[in-house]
Amino acid sequence: MSIRWSLRSLLRSSRPHWPDANEWLALEGYRGLVSQAFVARPFNPAVATSLWIQGQWQAPDQSLRSPSRRERDNASHHYGHDIQLKRHAGLPLVGRPLPWLLEHGLKVSREAEFEPPTPWSQGYLCMGPRRAAWIAERHQRPAIPIGPWIAYARPVMAAETIRELRHELGSTLLVVLAHSWGSVQRHNDCSGAITALQRLCQEQGYQRVIWLRHWQDPQSLPLPPDWIQACNGHRSNPWFLDSMRTLLELCDGLASNSFGTHLGYAVACNRRLHWLEVNSHQDLSSLSTEQQEREQIEWSCRQELGETLKACGDDQQAIRSLLEPFWGFSQVRTPETMARVLRGALP
Repeated sequence: MSIRWSLRSLLRSSRPHWPDANEWLALEGYRGLVSQAFVARPFNPAVATSLWIQGQWQAPDQSLRSPSRRERDNASHHYGHDIQLKRHAGLPLVGRPLPWLLEHGLKVSREAEFEPPTPWSQGYLCMGPRRAAWIAERHQRPAIPIGPWIAYARPVMAAETIRELRHELGSTLLVVLAHSWGSVQRHNDCSGAITALQRLCQEQGYQRVIWLRHWQDPQSLPLPPDWIQACNGHRSNPWFLDSMRTLLELCDGLASNSFGTHLGYAVACNRRLHWLEVNSHQDLSSLSTEQQEREQIEWSCRQELGETLKACGDDQQAIRSLLEPFWGFSQVRTPETMARVLRGALP
């Protein structure tokens, strides 16, 4: 079976790859959603969470599947990672699939599960060197750290528009709490978070709050009327991280109770971090026993790292050193190097 699969993959890779019209339409469809969300005034950047599937918008589900067909591996479509890298390298956004598996999200435990290797892939691209080492050790395939994904994102608004909006908003705090993903359900103490954030704003002089809602979070939240509720859309939005980069450009700090990707993204954008002492719990009952064990280990590691982060206080260098192994700030690749890597060369 593996030989037959390898031959089939080889034949597919030798064929000419013509741009997929449906994927071009999807890119433009999502671009329209994002543009509408960010240009509207008063500022309320809530990108719709609908999915563009075969020429029409449909309601999303909680599965980790994506309707995109730009890459051979489904997870490579999450958050527009493939689009960001190809754009950075100057390659066509829709064309020949990449010869790599793109590791998305953040895993901080050795036990965390990775996408299994495939016959057509040369290996993995991921954020930090620690994750790359774990992947290479487990799968015996090359794993290349390329730094935080946010480094390859571009704001969806012009620099002058961002300056004007920053002036209008004043000192702004971006809030990203622990969120659900797939069958893993996470719940926060919303009222406790609001109280803690109001106190933080008063102490640190923040004039405005942008609450970033994950697409699986409730749409109706009891937020103060002057707070802005944002949403970057579904994970299949190819401009998801461009939207995230825009929000970070507009804000001066980020507050969270979750050791997730957003922390490293904020540090990469030179934003202040604030750790929130807000209760969060997760429901793993929909997972298998083996999956629950892995997720419990991962959750425990994240909580320990959150305590270490809190102990760093306002020491930005200590924070960057703590996060470097997971986000790989020093591993960001130039367009020329990225182009060679995406064509299959090792750096």
